[in-house]
Amino acid sequence: MKMGRRGTKPTPTNVLKLRGSWRGEINKNEPQPEAVPPPMPIGLDGMAKDCWEQLVPMLADMKVLTVADGIALYLLAETYATWRRADDMIKKHGDVYPIKTDDGKVKYLQQSPYVSIARNSGKALKDLLCEFGLTPSARSRVQTTDDKQSKQQDERMKYLGG
Repeated sequence: MKMGRRGTKPTPTNVLKLRGSWRGEINKNEPQPEAVPPPMPIGLDGMAKDCWEQLVPMLADMKVLTVADGIALYLLAETYATWRRADDMIKKHGDVYPIKTDDGKVKYLQQSPYVSIARNSGKALKDLLCEFGLTPSARSRVQTTDDKQSKQQDERMKYLGG
């Protein structure tokens, strides 16, 4: 049986560079997908489509979106839609419902299945938002630099690197 990798996930090189970390120069062979937004998947509709349309320009402006991020962004949009549907059902029907005896008396209150759907999709949504730097704590670890400053830093690294 093969075990998975242990420890924290490696930080992508582009994020390390945005942070200003010297470690951003370590993996010279990391794949560099084209920095253009991925096309919207066919079949994305409703709240998932609205989420996609809201996030793509935002992520492109943040310079964290590439053509290779399409599936992850699709998953984020669909997870957001699932969370919203479950949340809407909880708001409409409540988070519990009565279980009654044969004679109509309330025996106990049962938690709605939408509560666990909302909780699970909410956690998955938070994890996906972090992957794209869309939470305050994830964003606090990224520092953006303007192009002139970035070019100067790249030249200094080339000089220091030999």
